[in-house]
Amino acid sequence: MVDKKELEKKVDDIKSSAYDKKDDVSGRISEMKDDAMDKKDDVQEGIEQNVGDIKSSASDKKDDASDSINEMKEDVKDKTDDMQEEIGKRKTQADKLLKEIMNTIKVKQVEVGKTLSDYTSPQKPLADIIETNDSLIIKIDLPGVTKEDVDIGIAGETIDIMVKFEEESEEEDINYIQKERSYGETKRTLKLPSEIKVKEASANFKNSVLTIKLPKIEKKVHKIDIN
Repeated sequence: MVDKKELEKKVDDIKSSAYDKKDDVSGRISEMKDDAMDKKDDVQEGIEQNVGDIKSSASDKKDDASDSINEMKEDVKDKTDDMQEEIGKRKTQADKLLKEIMNTIKVKQVEVGKTLSDYTSPQKPLADIIETNDSLIIKIDLPGVTKEDVDIGIAGETIDIMVKFEEESEEEDINYIQKERSYGETKRTLKLPSEIKVKEASANFKNSVLTIKLPKIEKKVHKIDIN
């Protein structure tokens, strides 16, 4: 027979041991929970630190990229301004060169036209000389001039008529297909067939016609006696 008291004691010992083991397990579980919580906090802190570092690095790279983009924009703007300035200078030089070429062409046109006119046309200005009993009359057509543009000089048996033909105001857009009218000063020297009274000479300019009247010196006839 098992002693009832001994059995109850054994049961109490088993219960007490179980309680001790339970408390020990609970303590260990609590320690494990605390350790897990500490590790969780460390991990969370590490994650947050890494995230902060990543964000800071990304922000720095973003700022660097923004600075680089702004520098590139400024560089492109400076180069564009330089190119536009260079293009403006070249355009000005090209316009100046073209204007000089056009002026040279116009001058050469006038020179060629004058040369052709001199070779293909009679001596200008054209003149008629009329002789009457008491005078010589010279008529010259001078279209496009005024009396201020005419100068007359008499020396010995010749008369010089100097005429200045003013060129019309030039316009850059005018393109001459043919240019024959001559401009500038033209001199015509005429030999007089008779002696004239220089101090009594007169001239009249009307309707683009210059009329010069030159009274002749009367020639005295010297009679010779016949022996």
